[in-house]
Amino acid sequence: MSTKRGNIFLYSTVILEMEINVKNKIDVEKLYKKMQEGNEQSLILPPPSFSMMQCEIIDYQETEKSIIVKIPVLENWVNPYNTMQGGLIEAAIDHAVGPLSLLSAPVNMTRSIETKFIKAITLDTKYIYVHARLSEERKKRLTFEANVQNDNGEVFTKSKVINFII
Repeated sequence: MSTKRGNIFLYSTVILEMEINVKNKIDVEKLYKKMQEGNEQSLILPPPSFSMMQCEIIDYQETEKSIIVKIPVLENWVNPYNTMQGGLIEAAIDHAVGPLSLLSAPVNMTRSIETKFIKAITLDTKYIYVHARLSEERKKRLTFEANVQNDNGEVFTKSKVINFII
């Protein structure tokens, strides 16, 4: 039971941090410049798919190597069950891990995404918040953990993402 309370506390803290950072806007242009540093090729920032999904970076913690991305849940993203399409949820996860990976390590690419869908995301959920963090870095392998949750901290999806440094 203490673990469950610990998780509730953690998610409450994350939501509180999100509310604080919404008030203190993140300098996204500064983050894009940092993402470009050290990359030989010119990156398209933000990527068109990031803009298409209306993603917004609302928090970035350099020392913790974590990021929070806010994404609206739109009607044209639902499946026949009237819940958010699983592939779009994974795209949302990739839109948090992607920027974080560029801010945390040299040029790298997604190798695998392992996702556990815990609860369906309905249109009643106006926004999802993807909280991602770099949990492990070994030689050329990066491991990220990501949670998709609502503004109350309710977790819909958990994911483990492996990237390889090129």
